[in-house]
Amino acid sequence: MSDDRERREIAAFCRRLWERGLTSGSSGNVSLRLDDGDLLVTPSGRSLATLTPGDIVRLAPDGTPRSPGERATSELPLHLAAYRVRSDIRCVVHTHPTFSVVWSKTGTLFACDTVGASEGLRACAWTPYRKNGTQELADLCAHEFARGIDVVVMERHGLSVVACDFEDAFVQTEHAEEAAKIALYSTLLPERA
Repeated sequence: MSDDRERREIAAFCRRLWERGLTSGSSGNVSLRLDDGDLLVTPSGRSLATLTPGDIVRLAPDGTPRSPGERATSELPLHLAAYRVRSDIRCVVHTHPTFSVVWSKTGTLFACDTVGASEGLRACAWTPYRKNGTQELADLCAHEFARGIDVVVMERHGLSVVACDFEDAFVQTEHAEEAAKIALYSTLLPERA
């Protein structure tokens, strides 16, 4: 079975994340679980802005590359852990949006009390800092995903979102980033009497 359509979908989605400013440099990574259980993931050390369908790495369900020599994202443990605890999801999207990262340093989750966040953003959690790419970080996030959380704000790091499709993951990422932006700007307002 060909995975050409899915590879094109991932490359287009990655450009969309880049254009919206939800990633920068070579940060961020994306994966998609195929019907046969294999994964398509973004490669390590590459900007999401310039990925082509041929750059996407196909992995066996255990994370082993189907083509020797290909190198998946360094955050592969996070993706594998999310799929392990959530049979209902089809994609994992990890980004480094500025306001979410800034807010994550406060040690709490941003308020989700605006109309946009309260109507569109699903359950979120904040996790303390763990080194990127580690099993420890993956397990911490997987614990939240297993509880039914779809959006994890990782201290000093970024967002990880699990969803059934890329459109939903994009919307959740945008809602979270907007909530973080509003929360941060709200701290600049004068106290009300």
